[in-house]
Amino acid sequence: MDIEKEVKKITLGHEIGAGAPCLKCKDKCEGFELHFWRKICRNCKCGLEDHDVQLQTEENQKVGRLFEDTKYTGLIAKLKKDGVPSYKGSQVTISITTPAIGTALPVLGVATAATVGPAITSTQGAPSGPSAPTPVAPVAPSASSAPTSGAPHAPTPAHPSVASVAATAIPAAAPAKTNVVKAVTYEWAPPGVNQSLALRYMEMLPPERRPIAGTQGADYRKKQMAKQLPEHDQDPARCHELTPAEVKQMEQYVRKYKDEALGMGDLTLPEEMGTTSGPAGARGPPAGAAGAPGVGSAPGDKAAVGKAGVPAGPGAVGSGLAGNYSCHHCQKVMQQGDPAVYAERAGYDKLWHPACFVCCTCSELLVDMIYFWKKGQLYCGRHYGDSEKPRCGGCDELIFSNEYTQAEGQNWHLKHFCCFDCDCVLAGETYVMENDKPVCKPCYMKNHAVHCVACQKPIEPEAQRVSYGEHHWHAEPECFRCAGCSKCLMGQRFMALQGKLFCSVECKKKVLA
Repeated sequence: MDIEKEVKKITLGHEIGAGAPCLKCKDKCEGFELHFWRKICRNCKCGLEDHDVQLQTEENQKVGRLFEDTKYTGLIAKLKKDGVPSYKGSQVTISITTPAIGTALPVLGVATAATVGPAITSTQGAPSGPSAPTPVAPVAPSASSAPTSGAPHAPTPAHPSVASVAATAIPAAAPAKTNVVKAVTYEWAPPGVNQSLALRYMEMLPPERRPIAGTQGADYRKKQMAKQLPEHDQDPARCHELTPAEVKQMEQYVRKYKDEALGMGDLTLPEEMGTTSGPAGARGPPAGAAGAPGVGSAPGDKAAVGKAGVPAGPGAVGSGLAGNYSCHHCQKVMQQGDPAVYAERAGYDKLWHPACFVCCTCSELLVDMIYFWKKGQLYCGRHYGDSEKPRCGGCDELIFSNEYTQAEGQNWHLKHFCCFDCDCVLAGETYVMENDKPVCKPCYMKNHAVHCVACQKPIEPEAQRVSYGEHHWHAEPECFRCAGCSKCLMGQRFMALQGKLFCSVECKKKVLA
């Protein structure tokens, strides 16, 4: 009995979110119930990500498994932070300080000569902070404290010295309002970088894509996490009834992408990209890549780098351009001070704007900057898999069997070419494609067929019919006929009103009078 309980627990263990309401179907769905192999809800046919289920723990575990046993050392350093081999990417709260409106600040050059006292002759020990002006000397001929031409050592109201003006006592301003500190919680933020760089990265994303907790952006990330990184693409245990041979092939596939394609984007400042050459002349990593990108680096450790690794001309960085680097996606020039994404698999001569780090197939932002690099292109996990193996239209799994079928422009496991409504096998049976899903004839007649206005019976999929607006008729004399004189209207002129057909104005007046 205990063994049976354990087996049942294992069988139902993947049914996370059972009973959760559907955010799309609302009351039409009785609650989430996982289909045993389709990866969707039995009740409403929507995915788990469309239901009100908190998946943070499951997402972290999924990403942790994705990078488990990888030889990609740069990622291991992130994932094994503090000695814990798990993903640390969720729920980051960033404090943003916003200056209060109406803050009073002293302004130089406003005081009159009468405000200058002879006792104030030096800026030494001048207080710093928002209430003290910064000493400046725009007209001083040298760094010495010599008085200006024709002026005595003691400043006078008519000819104040530069030093005197810098230290001019200004009437006390109104007390400044306290700065507003706003805490913003992100479901995810780039790991391994300082807070200001992470915040600037978020600001460069489209507003509707920023994963702020409780917003449209957080919902977008949740759905993309499920779509781009399906668990059944990485774990044979998440697949439906694989044979031992298929399990072996899948393990080889997983090992291949971990060794050759999988990576996680990193943030850097383009002007701090290093020029150190590694093996085979490969460009070295940016300064500070393992943590805050290049903050505090010695001047000799960084240089302006031109596009495709060609050193830029003198002053390129100072001109506002980040060493003449351009985005690998949009080809626009990178701006100095703006964070850029680089992918170690792609090489350090390629950079992307945060909003341009997207899958080459679906053009969606790569969730949590997790990418798959293949033949000079960035892929999300799903479309990398699609480029390697056929994907079943029924179970959404990659097909590792040598035998499968193709129908309606899709690939199918032989056992999964089934009715989308009742799961009966469709091999050799009549079926109808409904919303790109195959449906057997009985289910079509029961759930999807349109009804004839005349006889009120469902119209069979192979039967001829006439449609006008939202109304449908069997293309038969007994159904498609005038409501006034019963004349068959096949091939004839007619008018339709209130769901009725008429051959003439006279018949219309007779019926609707």
